Amino acid sequence: MPESSILLLDDDPDVGLAAQLLLQRRVAPVTCLRRPAELAAAVAALRPALLLLDLNFGPGRTDGAQGLRLLADVQASPQPPVVVVMTAYADIDLAVQALRRGAFDFITKPWDNVRLVATCREAMQRAQPASEGAPPPAPSAEPVRSLAAQERAAVLAAMAQAEGNLSAAARLLGLSRAALYRRLDKHGL
Repeated sequence: MPESSILLLDDDPDVGLAAQLLLQRRVAPVTCLRRPAELAAAVAALRPALLLLDLNFGPGRTDGAQGLRLLADVQASPQPPVVVVMTAYADIDLAVQALRRGAFDFITKPWDNVRLVATCREAMQRAQPASEGAPPPAPSAEPVRSLAAQERAAVLAAMAQAEGNLSAAARLLGLSRAALYRRLDKHGL
């Protein structure tokens, strides 16, 4: 069962319990960790298909640097799990950094239950070929993502390129400001 499990690293035990209760019946078994120091050993021992990774640990931390370092460490491990990063201190730049560094998606806490379940299911499907012995996709190949995930990534990229300027981001996307606002709301950004 390790191939189809989820590992969650978050220093808030309430977040871990909420995710476990939501995901264990709808997606896969969930193992929760609270300390970043335990992550490498848990990934090696459990070999989860999916890692839900908080980006900030400890009081006063909001820049995501700790989580981005952990993301890099996990990505460097043999047969890394698919990673979805989570944070309560979300900004567009942090989301783009996480996606560029290999995260499958970015979830803002508190999360929308339907979106978290859908994102985890999609991430688990992405992990399936590797766990079933199929050859991994070519490194240069764009990962297969749902239309919603592609739209969210495009909005994030445009917002980062426009340095948060909504008018400029809307122009980059070929949208009106109102249409961009709807998409930002739709994707919880």
